[in-house]
Parts: sequence; C-alpha cells; structure tokens
Amino acid sequence: MQFLKKTIIIIFVTLIGLNYNYLSANPKSNQDTTKILLIGSSYFNYNNLQNLVKNLADSSGIKIFIEMHGNNGLYLSDHAVSSSTEAKINERDWDYVILQGVGSLVAYPDSFTDHPIYPALITLRDKIYTNCESTKMVFCMPWAFEDGMTWYQNWTDTYEDMQIHIYNNTLQYSEEIGFETSPVGWAWYAVLEEYNYPLHYLHMSDWNHPSLKGSYLMACVIYSVVFQESTVGIPYHGGISEEEADYFQAVASDTVLNNLELWNITPNSSDIEKISIQNMFHLYQNYPNPFSSKTTFEFYLPEKNEIEVVVYDITGKKIKILLNEKKYEGHYSVSWNGNNESGKFVGNGIYFCKFVIGNGIIIRQIILLK
Repeated sequence: MQFLKKTIIIIFVTLIGLNYNYLSANPKSNQDTTKILLIGSSYFNYNNLQNLVKNLADSSGIKIFIEMHGNNGLYLSDHAVSSSTEAKINERDWDYVILQGVGSLVAYPDSFTDHPIYPALITLRDKIYTNCESTKMVFCMPWAFEDGMTWYQNWTDTYEDMQIHIYNNTLQYSEEIGFETSPVGWAWYAVLEEYNYPLHYLHMSDWNHPSLKGSYLMACVIYSVVFQESTVGIPYHGGISEEEADYFQAVASDTVLNNLELWNITPNSSDIEKISIQNMFHLYQNYPNPFSSKTTFEFYLPEKNEIEVVVYDITGKKIKILLNEKKYEGHYSVSWNGNNESGKFVGNGIYFCKFVIGNGIIIRQIILLK
C-alpha cells in the first residue's frame, strides 16, 4: 500500500507537467555555496534539521553553508530583541534566513498575545535587509498541534481547523510583510490527510514537536523552496525508510513547486518558461480557499490562446474539466463546486487545479471542506 501511494504521487508529479529541473546525474560542482541561516528553537533543533537539509544538499551535489541559531523555548519575539540573534544575522551576507514560528501564535494571534509574531517578523525583516538587502527571508509555515486546540477547555478547533487558520494567516502575513513562505505545515497537512491523521506519525508523542519523519519532510520542503528543485530521487533518506522518504520527497516538491506564486517565492531568473507564462497569462488566487460550496479562479489572457482547466485529486485522477476552449484577450473566471463530471460530490480533501495555456502550465492547490 505504501509503495502504491509513493508510485501514485510520483506519477501525479509527472502527470501535471511540472517544468522544473529534476535531479540529474551530474553534481552541481561549479555552483557557488549557498549560505543559509536557520533562526528558531526546538522545532528546528529536534532531529537536527540543520544536518537534514545539509545532507539533502550534499547528496544532490549542491554546496551549502548552513547554521542554526536559537535555543529550545525561544520565540521569534525573543529573537527580534536578541543581540546575539542580531549579531548572527550580521555575521555574513546570508542568501537565506529561514525563520521558525509557532502554530498557536500564527493561528490565533488575538488569543496568544505574550509572544506576538507579526511585529517580530517585521523587526527581523528589517534587521535582515539592513545587513544584506539581497538576502531572502523565509518563514516556515507552522503545523497545527496533533489534537488542535481541543486540549483547551471549551475550545473545539481540531488539527484541521487550526491548520487552516495557520495557512490563512501565514499567507496574509507573507503578502503584508514581504517574505517567502516555506509551506511546511501545508505539506504536513497533505500527508496526514491522506493517511487519515495517524497519531504520532509526523508529531512526537507530545502532540507538538516533529518526529524524525516530520523533520525530514520539513527539510525536503525547505530544500525545494531554496533551490526551486524537486527532492525526488535524492538518495539521502535521513534515517527513515526509503519508501517513506521517497513519498515525503514527492509531497514536499509538489507542495512547493506547483505553487511558487502562492508562497510568494520569486522564480529563478534563469527559468525562461515560467517567465514566458507570466507574460502570456495571469492567474489570480482563487477565492475562497479552503471552500465549502464553490471556489472561483479569475484570470487574464493578454492575447488569444487555447486554455484548458482541469481539477485533479491528490492521486492524480482527473476529477472534472472546467474549461477547454480558445479564448480571446480579456478577463475570465471559472468555478468549481466540488462535484465530478457526473455531478457527484467528490468529498473533502486536497485537490489541484491545472491550467494549460498553450505550452505553459500553472497549478494551484485547493482544499474542499464541507
């Protein structure tokens, strides 16, 4: 069964036509060293995330210099006022500074006010860009507690409810503050939803911190964000089974690379195909997302072109063709109500909407909750 899931995911990555550079047999021996600073606490320290990312890069022939700064128990609000954190930021011209948040603070900022994350992100952003304006600041979207907020009296939010709050607030903060998102929590959600939320699978038994599997998945997501490449095929498995590692690699790569615009990630300037797609087509974020009755995509075609819009489920099965025709220049919209071609409701879960414009492809992840 595990092998089947792994195979389906890899087939799906091929099916949806990702136009990213998958790993080649030749190591990138001439590539400059990428300098990465991790700022966080126990979520990064557990299972030595620094080493997991480095070993992924080493195994694919990419040169990186990576350091972790932060002790267990620290919040980003602590780092924002810490002289040692500022000194570490100023230590060198980092290519990436990657920040670790806490799920409850992101999901419920009005309820947990002791360590406010929004002003901390602004302060850290300013310090990072003052040191080196070319540094990319990345915020890791947190994951929800395994039991959501149900351990609080009179609070009924489940893992899924909490993760949706984290998702929405992270995207809002990213747009307002101006950072790239590493969608770790969203990749966790994809895995746990497919496996029907097994206990202590990506979480440890404290319902909170990452297990080794959770940390490995996080490392794969960070790798794909930084290098805009798939981790599929990297031989380093981080101490977990090859089968599970292959599956996590596929989920992480799919979550990141299908949605660069959603995560506010600037495409590599050398990626000619992605640039050409942007010139010929603009797709706006669908709304609402997640949705219960209907979600709508708006898009603009600057010139006459063939366009096909198809919804797939997480296994790569085609659910419904929303549009398949030639359109003239102009603004258009297309909606999906959660039904398949036969008009039957397909069920809650994560889906993908694939837009094919000429030879270009854009894919958006959507979530259906009724």
